[in-house]
Amino acid sequence: MKTNAYIDGFNLYHSILPFNDNRLKWLNLRSLCEKFLQSGDALNDVYFFSAYLTHNQEKFSRHINYVKALKSANVIPVMGKFKKKFPHCKNCGRDYLSYEEKQSDINIAITLLKDVFLDKFDKAFLVTADTDLVSTIKMIKGLFPQKRIILLIPPKRRKYATELIQTANASLEIKKSHISNSLFEDEIKFNGETIKIPNEYVKENE
Repeated sequence: MKTNAYIDGFNLYHSILPFNDNRLKWLNLRSLCEKFLQSGDALNDVYFFSAYLTHNQEKFSRHINYVKALKSANVIPVMGKFKKKFPHCKNCGRDYLSYEEKQSDINIAITLLKDVFLDKFDKAFLVTADTDLVSTIKMIKGLFPQKRIILLIPPKRRKYATELIQTANASLEIKKSHISNSLFEDEIKFNGETIKIPNEYVKENE
């Protein structure tokens, strides 16, 4: 089956943080998705939906580096943005500056719908626990019942994904072992450039 993957980058990223192993952030998403292929499946397009943290230069630089690594594995980045917001603090009575990631949900929905109408896949891996995408899955199943939407639930997020699990054709949970066995090499050669794992990702493992 022609298989595409649609990965909610921050949803997956935040599920990895509790493992307290920064090296797991150096994750080859194509390799991860390949772990869930069945006999006869062919993994084609893999999309990574995220946004650059331009307000934090250190994280911004690491994110750009990681996207370069993903491109070396033929992963397609689709980037949204962060928007300033000023929520009210009930404790101090003041508004404070915060940032909210925008556009990833709609970008996933639009890309899924575009690809299903263009017959780009028979099966789609959807990597998220975000229930905002339930309506998108329902629409695809209603219009194209022959297409299969397989939910790949980020680690320890099953309890948040109940409605998604009920809506998708099938669901599987990503385990820590899937991630640890899908990491990039510490150095990647791509387009004449050497892409290195960030020092912050290897310190605790030295």
